[in-house]
Amino acid sequence: MSDGVVIDANVISDFYREYRTGSGLVYEVVVWISINVGIAINDHIATEWENTCSADLFTSWYTDQLKLGTIRKIVCGKISRGIISKMINKYGFPARSRDIHYIRCAYYTQSTKYIMTYNYDFYDPICQRNTIQARRRARELRQGRFCDFLSKELGISVGMPQHCKSDFGIP
Repeated sequence: MSDGVVIDANVISDFYREYRTGSGLVYEVVVWISINVGIAINDHIATEWENTCSADLFTSWYTDQLKLGTIRKIVCGKISRGIISKMINKYGFPARSRDIHYIRCAYYTQSTKYIMTYNYDFYDPICQRNTIQARRRARELRQGRFCDFLSKELGISVGMPQHCKSDFGIP
């Protein structure tokens, strides 16, 4: 098992809804990843998850996964100012976004550099103001400029749960 996939709070909230019923795409993907790959977080991500899903059932699941080691806390350093500047100025990544913590966490994992998210900011932050086709191309087809940058410059793959299912060969 590796150090894990970084999962955005917007996916964890869907996981929590499906966790209560024990079925659904996000539930199946997150459970498979937790068992076979692992989930990586840092303190900022943990706080965002707790703010998104503060119910007792989720807290119990989260605590159990930490004890089992399927969720691992990653010690994150900084990302160079040059890279951050490029992310903001060239690709439109929001300057004060807390989403940088997901990028830092994925960057500092040792083997699995992957962020599972629906958030357009990880695919192409500028495309949110574009046509439906441009948004679809950026996120669903993963052809966004920022997604390409994360892959080529930082070695981080980005995908939604359905991408994860395919990328990791989840049955």
